[in-house]
Amino acid sequence: MLKTNIPFFDKKIKGIPEKKKVVFMVAPGIDPSLIGLHFAKVGLDNGYRIMYVVNNKFPDAVRKQAKTLGWVTDHFEKEGSFILVDAYCGYSGIDSKEKLVTNPYDNEDTRKKLSGFSTEKTVVIFDSISSFLDMHGDGVEEILELISCLQEAIVIGLFSTWTYQQDEVGKITDFFEGVFEIKPSREFLYIKQSLSIKKITWARRIPWEIPVRILLPGGLRVYIPKIVVTGAYEAGKTTFLHAVADEAISVDRMGTTVALDYGTLDYRGFYIEFFGTPGQPQFDTIVETIAKEAVGLILMVDSSDPDTFPRAKILFEKCGGYHLPSVIAANKQDLDQAIEPSMVQERLTLPLKIPVIGCSAKTKSNLTLVIDILLDIILFGGKENENG
Repeated sequence: MLKTNIPFFDKKIKGIPEKKKVVFMVAPGIDPSLIGLHFAKVGLDNGYRIMYVVNNKFPDAVRKQAKTLGWVTDHFEKEGSFILVDAYCGYSGIDSKEKLVTNPYDNEDTRKKLSGFSTEKTVVIFDSISSFLDMHGDGVEEILELISCLQEAIVIGLFSTWTYQQDEVGKITDFFEGVFEIKPSREFLYIKQSLSIKKITWARRIPWEIPVRILLPGGLRVYIPKIVVTGAYEAGKTTFLHAVADEAISVDRMGTTVALDYGTLDYRGFYIEFFGTPGQPQFDTIVETIAKEAVGLILMVDSSDPDTFPRAKILFEKCGGYHLPSVIAANKQDLDQAIEPSMVQERLTLPLKIPVIGCSAKTKSNLTLVIDILLDIILFGGKENENG
């Protein structure tokens, strides 16, 4: 099973099984090569050999793109775990310096050379099915016949959906066992791309559309564009955000947040943007502005000071917490006077369905648990945790 480093895939459909053939249909304007290189690196990290068939650009362009994603192919090429197949230079009549070259006009030559690599623990990535269709008169049948010979390997095809005939697209959809679509998003505000499952034969098809983003460097991530962190003055919001974020900035005066905290986190296949609010009442209009279009909420409470709970609840309401995926972070559990999370739940008098997680922003205890539980609620409605 090829894990994908996309939490939605790995949690719900378990990744891509051995011998399966999948295609990513990518809308015009989105570079499919970056998606192919994401799977190449994940496959290498999981002990797979990668055959990367490039037929729409020089192979060196693939190496350069890999560097933009934060990894270098040299080591993997030397050990033979990453093999670039040059199916491009022949189109231009240019001599290739690659070790493995195929004649792009000779399907039989390509089939013979690739079929020898069709073994278990191998992933064959076709950089551009679209370019193949453009350069061959009977492109659909030829490329599908070529892929059919790769019986033991996992095959990942990249297909830019330009102005192709419906019957061509239909043949591709019928052939592949997994069909995934990446396109400009209409469901999520301020998010440019989304990923959905159009067809799957090894698991139940999930009619969901999830936001995604390609990080440079990084790769394909599930994109969570706005998690708001709110709470009363000195609840520990800024400490929390700086403790969990890869990069964080605060706008403050004399150590007190007067505008917002902002941070980003590349975490377990997610890319998350955090926005922290000020806690004092005079900044409540700013709080409401910051909370607009949030997709999740973390309410930080000082569990050592129950007198601050009423103010915390006000901020929860101002941020629209009743209508958002939310968790309560019972902070400062490292202090002797802190009350138990169950008591925090009781004294806040918020709905029991909202999880309360004991944590310490100062010692970084349970901070990732706070994030994990909120992400689970955002994507799966909390059902994963309910089921263990």
